[in-house]
Amino acid sequence: RFSRMFKEKVQEIGSTFVEKYKEVHKDKKEVILIDMFLLFSFLTGVVQFVYLIIAGQYPYNSFCAGFFSALGVFVSTACLRMQVVSPEDFDNIPKERAFADFVVFNVFLHFVVIMFMG
Repeated sequence: RFSRMFKEKVQEIGSTFVEKYKEVHKDKKEVILIDMFLLFSFLTGVVQFVYLIIAGQYPYNSFCAGFFSALGVFVSTACLRMQVVSPEDFDNIPKERAFADFVVFNVFLHFVVIMFMG
């Protein structure tokens, strides 16, 4: 009985969230794309952490590199989203400049990740 009520509440919260999200971001396709990439990078980190728990930590440097790569991509994408959604908080920089900063940071991040893996 409790599990059914819990499942119904979770479905209700999820459907309300999706409706409100679509209502707020209906004309902002780039924000939706950025949010999908945020979800992807978050789930990549979760899968890597679950794999570490299940399979062990033998190639620990590889796990750290992959996990911090996912974490770094998530954080830089969140920063990109903030700059795209409210550019007035960032001296009105254009979206192209924000994306260029995102790309340069990710190139540098993955260079460090590759060096860390050895």
